[in-house]
Amino acid sequence: MKYRFLLASSVLILSLNVFASPALSQTNTKCEQHQEIFTFQVPNYAIKFHQGGAILNIKVAYRLTPEAISQNAYPDFVPIRKDIDKFLTNYPNDGDFWEIINKKLVQFLLDKYPQMASLSVELGVFPTPGEPFPRSSIVYSTRPQSCPLSFYPQL
Repeated sequence: MKYRFLLASSVLILSLNVFASPALSQTNTKCEQHQEIFTFQVPNYAIKFHQGGAILNIKVAYRLTPEAISQNAYPDFVPIRKDIDKFLTNYPNDGDFWEIINKKLVQFLLDKYPQMASLSVELGVFPTPGEPFPRSSIVYSTRPQSCPLSFYPQL
């Protein structure tokens, strides 16, 4: 019985040390000490293929990985904007909801640009005669073991 108590006490003490470990708290503060976020917009983007056509306001924000920052491997946003255009122009399924399109767009961009630690894309859809109200889809994704955007920039 005495040994069980000692064993349980030891496990409890070790558990508390793990939760209070400076290494764990450094991981969290490391994410917030320095971040570089880049944002851009593609306003009034006309798309003809999807649901009879729509006008989108596209807002993009991404946080760079520490490796990209240390190596000055900043992606140029012009090719990213062109990739968004190609993705939307060649999107195969006319019936998908904007949320599905946006989710697939975010995954496509994260796959293509490893410099992005986290990414947020908002597809703002203007009113149409069939749906006379504005709406939007926001997809926010962070790579495993990466730091998220600490805020959502207002564009």
